[in-house]
Amino acid sequence: MSMSTSSTPPHFTPESRRRREDLRFITGVGRYVADLSPSATLHVAFVRSIEPHARITTLEIDDAVNAPGVVAVYTAADLDLPHIPGDNLATKAPDFPRPHLAHDTVRYVGEPLAAVVADSPAHAADAVDLVWVDYDPIPVVADPESALKDESVLHPQAGTNVVERWELGEAAGTAAHDVTIKIKVENQRVAPVSIEPLVILAEPAPDGRLSVNVSHQRPHEFRAKLAGFLGVDPQKIRVVVPDVGGAFGMKGMTYPEYSIIPAIALQLDKPVLWVERRREHLSGGTHGRGSSHRVRLSGRSGGRIERAEIHIVGDMGAYPHNGGAIPSFSRYVAPGLYDIPDIWITSSSVVTNRAPTGSYRGAGRPEAAYAIERAIDAFAREADLDPVAVRMTNFISDLPFRTPTGALYDSGDYRAALELAVGLVDLEAVRSHQSERRNEGGDPIGIGFGAFVERAGGRVDTGEYGKVEVDDEGKVIVRTGSMSAGQGHETVWAQVAAEALGVTPEDVEFVAGDTDNVDRGTGTSASRSTQIGASAVWRTAHEVRRTATQVAADLLEASQDDIALAGGEFSVVGVPDSGIPWADVAKEAARRRIELSADEWYVPGAQTFPYGVHVAVVEVSLETGEVRVEKLVTVDDCGRVLNPMLVEGQIQGSAMQGIGQALYEGIDYSDDGQLRTSSLMDYSMPRAGDAPPIIPGRVVSPAPSNSLGAKGTGEAGCIGVPPAIVNATLNALAPYGVTHLDMPLHPAKVWDALHKAGLILS
Repeated sequence: MSMSTSSTPPHFTPESRRRREDLRFITGVGRYVADLSPSATLHVAFVRSIEPHARITTLEIDDAVNAPGVVAVYTAADLDLPHIPGDNLATKAPDFPRPHLAHDTVRYVGEPLAAVVADSPAHAADAVDLVWVDYDPIPVVADPESALKDESVLHPQAGTNVVERWELGEAAGTAAHDVTIKIKVENQRVAPVSIEPLVILAEPAPDGRLSVNVSHQRPHEFRAKLAGFLGVDPQKIRVVVPDVGGAFGMKGMTYPEYSIIPAIALQLDKPVLWVERRREHLSGGTHGRGSSHRVRLSGRSGGRIERAEIHIVGDMGAYPHNGGAIPSFSRYVAPGLYDIPDIWITSSSVVTNRAPTGSYRGAGRPEAAYAIERAIDAFAREADLDPVAVRMTNFISDLPFRTPTGALYDSGDYRAALELAVGLVDLEAVRSHQSERRNEGGDPIGIGFGAFVERAGGRVDTGEYGKVEVDDEGKVIVRTGSMSAGQGHETVWAQVAAEALGVTPEDVEFVAGDTDNVDRGTGTSASRSTQIGASAVWRTAHEVRRTATQVAADLLEASQDDIALAGGEFSVVGVPDSGIPWADVAKEAARRRIELSADEWYVPGAQTFPYGVHVAVVEVSLETGEVRVEKLVTVDDCGRVLNPMLVEGQIQGSAMQGIGQALYEGIDYSDDGQLRTSSLMDYSMPRAGDAPPIIPGRVVSPAPSNSLGAKGTGEAGCIGVPPAIVNATLNALAPYGVTHLDMPLHPAKVWDALHKAGLILS
C-alpha cells in the first residue's frame, strides 16, 4: 500500500447525478441495524438517573431480575469495563474519566446506571421501572458560569471543573478607537435527532469472533476502541456499518452503551440489540453546541475594525467526551473572514451537571461564526454604517492568509462571494420593500448576513484509505474507509472511479463500512470525505488505469502513450475500431498474474477552508412574535464540485438545521439541573412546511492541498444560516429598540422583547 501526496491525476469533470442509493431509501428497503434480527436476539433497556448530581445510596435490582422475560440485569459491578478516558486537549489538563455505568455517583439526568436484558423490548422496558434507586443529592453545577467558580466540583480527583484554559494575544490593547461594542451571545445546546438513533447489535460468532453491527461514522476506529474496552485482539471483532439514517457527527464518538452491549453479548453468548429511544437521545445522548461568547470589537468610524477580544466558555457537560475539542475548533476560526490585526482570545472548557456535549454538524465553527457575525452587525449599528460595507472593508483580501490563530486560509475571494449574495438576494429591492413596510406600520422585514469560513478535514494527518481493483471479469470494485450517513458516497465515489477508468458509474461496486472487507480507515467527520476519501479513490483508480493501459498497449501492439480509454474500451488513438473491452484486458492481466489493483493511505497537504455568505430575509409578526424566513441565499465556495446536485442537497439540508437552531431548537435545563426538553413534545424542530425558498450561488476556488481540489460543504448551512437569521431579525426590530436576542427565536421570546420595547400593549 502506498502513502503519498504527490503525482496528482488530471482534474475530475463535475456531473450532477441522482444518488443511486436513494431508491432503496425511499422505497423502504434500506438495510439498517435495527432491521437485522438474528434468532434469539435479546434486547436491552437502560436504567437512567433522574438526578443531575447525587451519590447512589441504593441500587436494588431483585424485582427486575425476576420480572417476566428478563434474562439478566447488569450494574457497574457486573461488567469489567474500564472508564472511558476524558478527551483532554491540554497536556496538563486533569482527567475526567467516564464510567460505562455509574457506580457511586451520578452526574447528569439520563446517565446510565444499569442495563436490563430481556427477550423483548417491552419486557426490558417494563423491568426498568422495577429497579429501585435511592439518591443522596449533591450541589448542582447548573451552568458554565457556575462551573468556572469551582464552588462545587464534579470530579473530586480533578479538583476543578475546568478541563482546559487557553489564551492568545494581549489583554490590554494600546490604541484609542472611535467605535467600541461589546456583546455576549449564547449558542444554545441542541440535539442531533437523526432519523435513525444510536443502535447496536452484537453477536458472538461460532468461530470465536464477535460480530458487531452498529450505526457509526468510523467503523475501524470504533473497532479499535471496543477491542481496548473488552481487552481482546481487534482482529477478533468484525464491525459492520450498514445503511445509516443520519449521523451529523454524533455517531463518530464513544458511548457507554456501545461497549456495554458487546460485553453483555460475550457474557451471555447471545445476540444482543439496543435501539436508543428519543427520550434517551434527548437526555442521555450527546448534545451539540453549548457555549457562550463575549465579543468586543474596536475600530474606526469609517468601519475599519482594529481589535477583537473574544472570550469563549464551552459547556462540556458532565464528562468531556469529545466536546473538549469543540472550543478549540471555535477559536481556530474565531476571526472569521476578517483581517483584524490585534486579537485577544481566551477559551475555557468546563464540566457541568448536564449531558455531555460533542460533535454536531459544524462542531465549533457555527459557534465562532455566530459570535463574530453578531458582533460585526453590532459594530455597524453603533457606527451607523451599512453592515455590507463593514464586511467589505474588513474582509481578508489576499489568500493564502495566515490568521493570528494559526489557520492558513487556502484560497478564495470573499468579496466576490458577498457581491454575489447581494445580487442574488436583490438587496436594493429588499431594502426598498423594508422601508415601505415601516412607513405602512406593518410587520417589519429584516435582512441579515452570515459570512463564515470553516476548517474542513479535521486532522488531515490521519489520512484516509482507498482501494480500487478490477477483477478478471472487468468488474470495478471501490473500497473506502469513509462512511456515508446519507451524504452520497456510493454515488460520488462511483463517479470518481468511473471517470478515471473510462466506465460508467453503474459499472462500479462500492464497498464501505465493513472491517473485514476494507483494510483500514479513518471514517467520516469534519467535511473530510470528498477531499480526502474520494481523492484516495481518484488516485488509486488512475494507478489501476496506468497498469491496465500497459496491458492494453501490449495487446494492441502500440505504445502506451497512444492508448485511449473511453466507453469501457481501450483503443489506439486515431483507430477507434481497434477497441478492446475492459474484460479482455482484465483477463489478459490475470493470465500474466498482473494485479489490476491499487490502494493508498492518502494524506493531503493541508486542511481546507471552505467559506460562504448566507443571507436571510425575514418578516416578524408584531402580533405574535413569530419570525418567518421569507428567503435564504446561500453562496458557498466548497472548492471543486464533483456532483453539483448533491452539493446543493447538502447545503439545503444543513440550512434547514441552521433554521432549526435559529428559530426552534434548544435543550433546556432548569436551575437545579433537571431537563425540561425530554421529548419531541418539548423539543421543537423545523418541519417541511417551514422550508423557505433557498437560492444557491457558488464561487469556485479549488483547494490546492488535495488531488480533487475539493473543500467540503456538508456543514455550511449550520454555520452561515443562524447568524443570518438572527441578524435579519434584529435588523427588522432595531428601529424599535430591540438590538439583542438569543437563539432560539421562539415567538414568546420575540413577543416579550417587543412588549418590553413598548410595541405590544398588555
